[in-house]
Amino acid sequence: MRVLSVCAVVAGSLSIACGIATSASAAEPRLMAALGNTVLTMTDIGPKHTQVAVNDKPVFDDKESDLLSFVGAYSMKDRWIALFQSDTGAKDCPTRFRILEVGGPQPTVSYPFGSCSDAAQVTIDNDTLTVSMPQPGGGADAAWTYRNGRIGRSK
Repeated sequence: MRVLSVCAVVAGSLSIACGIATSASAAEPRLMAALGNTVLTMTDIGPKHTQVAVNDKPVFDDKESDLLSFVGAYSMKDRWIALFQSDTGAKDCPTRFRILEVGGPQPTVSYPFGSCSDAAQVTIDNDTLTVSMPQPGGGADAAWTYRNGRIGRSK
């Protein structure tokens, strides 16, 4: 039997429902979040397999990470941006991030990005989301900017 631990948060139009759930056969969502009128779920299908769905429609299957985590959701005009952290356990690059955008014609998922650090800082300026984090070996922070459905390294 699998035991899932979850929590509950309501802030503005973002609701995250969590609790203790047990399941012997069917996979129960580990996370459910209402992003405006859209429901986002994360379900552990099996070892190293987490499925992310929007309104019960799968949009991303992570089959590489030891753990896929929901970092946060950010409202940008008429859409929502969800940030996910993928912990791979690899020594050379243990952490990467992905962005899921909902609110457009269809949900879009970014390719993995990041400097391999798990210390991400998020800023929003108008319709631009920037994720900054330390670079390995020190130096200035690295940053990735998400705008108009595209992610790119900005520094």
